[in-house]
Amino acid sequence: MKALAACFFALLLGLTGCGPRPPASSPDGATIVAVVGALHGQHRNSEDYSLDVLRQAIVRFDPDIVMVELPPERFAIASANFDQFGEVRESRADDFPELTDVVFPLRKQLGFKMIPVAAWTAEIAAERRAVEKRLATDPARAEDWSEYQAVIQQYGKAVAGRSGDPAFIHSDTYDAAVKDRQETYERLFGDDLGAGGWRAINAAHLANINNALDAVAGQEKRVLVLFGAAHKYKIVEGLQAREDVFLADPAPLFET
Repeated sequence: MKALAACFFALLLGLTGCGPRPPASSPDGATIVAVVGALHGQHRNSEDYSLDVLRQAIVRFDPDIVMVELPPERFAIASANFDQFGEVRESRADDFPELTDVVFPLRKQLGFKMIPVAAWTAEIAAERRAVEKRLATDPARAEDWSEYQAVIQQYGKAVAGRSGDPAFIHSDTYDAAVKDRQETYERLFGDDLGAGGWRAINAAHLANINNALDAVAGQEKRVLVLFGAAHKYKIVEGLQAREDVFLADPAPLFET
């Protein structure tokens, strides 16, 4: 029944197939995982990586589970609101149109399960903003802040003209550019940021993802992990250590 639903919606979206099946080379019993990078609000203004493009990619993958970038308490509110009102009506989720406009509606249509795996809290986010504001104006950290701004500029040049291209976003070149920027950020400011530091928060995200994967190990589920694109390389690196996971290349999901 689920496969038929996926085929039906694929046809409605103008796709020619019902979504790729697990690669033949994947180990028996492996969980098939695709890590997809989202642009959050930029999806609404991007022609190449619009919400419709993301919707088609998810339908093509035909997931059993979609892991989303919301903490459990925010997800519970958003999910209850969507079930009751047909709208998410949750402040954190409202910042992510890939969830409000795509994943929540598709859940009902395709029958997949949504699992919240973000480790962010409002307190962590507020503390990070406060620390970054202090660092940006602290004369004693001016050299560090200047180095970070230079790396941001380098990143901007590396992705110029391609930052809205899903093929580029799901490439090693994009991941390398993000990694250079974010690892510099961590080296300079990780100790200051604590739980909101790049290494710490991604380790917390990954722990939640791993816990959710442990719960379905051996069931041959198809799992789509949808996070902000900058987090993608950290998640992929973390999941490469799992022998029970087959990491599917998400780039073909965006081919026209």
